[in-house]
Amino acid sequence: MKAVITGSSTGIGLEMAKICLSQGMEVWMTGTRSERPNENSELFGLCPYLAVDLSTKEGQEAFLDWLGPEPIDVFVNNAGYGIWKDVVDTDPDSMEAMIRLNVEALTRFSREMAIRMKAQGYGRILNVASTAAFLPGPHMAAYYASKAYVLSFSDALSWELRGTGVTVTTLCPGPTRSRFFERAGMAAMPLLDGPWMPIMTAHSVAKAGINATLRGKRRAIPGIMNFLSSKAPIFMPRSIQLGTLNWLQGSK
Repeated sequence: MKAVITGSSTGIGLEMAKICLSQGMEVWMTGTRSERPNENSELFGLCPYLAVDLSTKEGQEAFLDWLGPEPIDVFVNNAGYGIWKDVVDTDPDSMEAMIRLNVEALTRFSREMAIRMKAQGYGRILNVASTAAFLPGPHMAAYYASKAYVLSFSDALSWELRGTGVTVTTLCPGPTRSRFFERAGMAAMPLLDGPWMPIMTAHSVAKAGINATLRGKRRAIPGIMNFLSSKAPIFMPRSIQLGTLNWLQGSK
């Protein structure tokens, strides 16, 4: 069984690669770093690795060329990041690059894998969204919107592929110990410093995602508080959602 995982040089993606490798899969990995971290040298020595910027057309083409036409059994769209700034204060190039990676690349690769897997009669696609997909996110508006797209797109694609042997799973983690907060530029805030949303380990999130994917589940929301937050839109008026997220993600 062959698994391909984007954004797997650190965090959740790296833990997914370790889990898939431990289950006897052939694992192919990508990341934005040209240097392979020494602490993961054994893992990277066992797995083909491509350093590529998937937010660009050139990077996406290079990635697909690297994969070639060989069958893929499990494909994970994990590459993505967030920006912790108000929209008016965000550099437009950075915001557009984030949307290209979180939305455009994920859509393109999902379609490509769906075509391949449908032809071979089997496949598992895992798209990594977030609990942000369920709510509006002041101070991270474009990131939250991009993850709402991932969830909606993946749910619909899952339905379109029913009966083909191909399944699409959406992983919606909450706060997770990884480089995400560092890359997003997130500092002290109630969301990270309080008991509101316990921070999970990257391994526990990765395990939940891979297990759900192999079982063909449509969604995976690891952690009881994350699951409850996904239900907030049902019971909480939009104005309350906006006010709560504004407070949770505001600087202290």
